[in-house]
Amino acid sequence: MLKIATMPILLCIVSKLDTKPIVEKLKGLDVFKDTTNPQEALKQLTPEKAVIIATEIFSDITPQLAKIANDIPTLVAAYKSCTIDEAKELDAAEVINEIIHDEGILNFFKIALRKKVEQTA
Repeated sequence: MLKIATMPILLCIVSKLDTKPIVEKLKGLDVFKDTTNPQEALKQLTPEKAVIIATEIFSDITPQLAKIANDIPTLVAAYKSCTIDEAKELDAAEVINEIIHDEGILNFFKIALRKKVEQTA
């Protein structure tokens, strides 16, 4: 669930990430065959293509994690309704898995990153 308390932290995180290299790299990938229609592109998205896209995004985001390192415990604390010190002691893999499968968080990032890309394009 996307909580009100997490929104400012998520906005802060998105503002710190440089998405332009990611967008340029994704534009260069040949994973969709000659379509500009988003619905058609989604129909062409196979598990293999999804892995390629995720790998490219992850490879560009990972070096930027230092930019958001201080925001992560704050985000987790707001998300899990606990203190920052408690958040720092939680199992990272479990929390990451929970967050990346949270529809509210996913939708927030999709919209926020799309807006950021539009602003930098």
